[in-house]
Amino acid sequence: MSEPQIKLPRQSKGKRPYFFDDPAIDQMMTFLVELTAEVSVVYDRLDTVERLLETKGTISRADIEAYRPSDAIESERVARRDGYLKRVFRMHPPQATYGKGGTTAKPAPAKKKRRRRRRQRSAASG
Repeated sequence: MSEPQIKLPRQSKGKRPYFFDDPAIDQMMTFLVELTAEVSVVYDRLDTVERLLETKGTISRADIEAYRPSDAIESERVARRDGYLKRVFRMHPPQATYGKGGTTAKPAPAKKKRRRRRRQRSAASG
């Protein structure tokens, strides 16, 4: 007995939600989330290929599609996904902004750089 097919609407109803003041940031976040999901799928598929090659030596596309990981393998994948998502979405310290409209003053160059610049100026003028 086959299961009835569910047809989903092709377009979402309602307005697209915005989380940031700048819609470009929302677009970038959407891109990042979608790309992260795709890369995670590629990791799982590569893991499947590697495991099948270890056990069978040669494989077909049908072997890859029919593969079902055991509970132990699935728990390894869940741990890998968790680590991957934590690395991708970790909080980064805010970047300092310099110049027009910036809120942070540009840091002074290191003393070594100052000395080197003075030597270069002296050599050029003398």
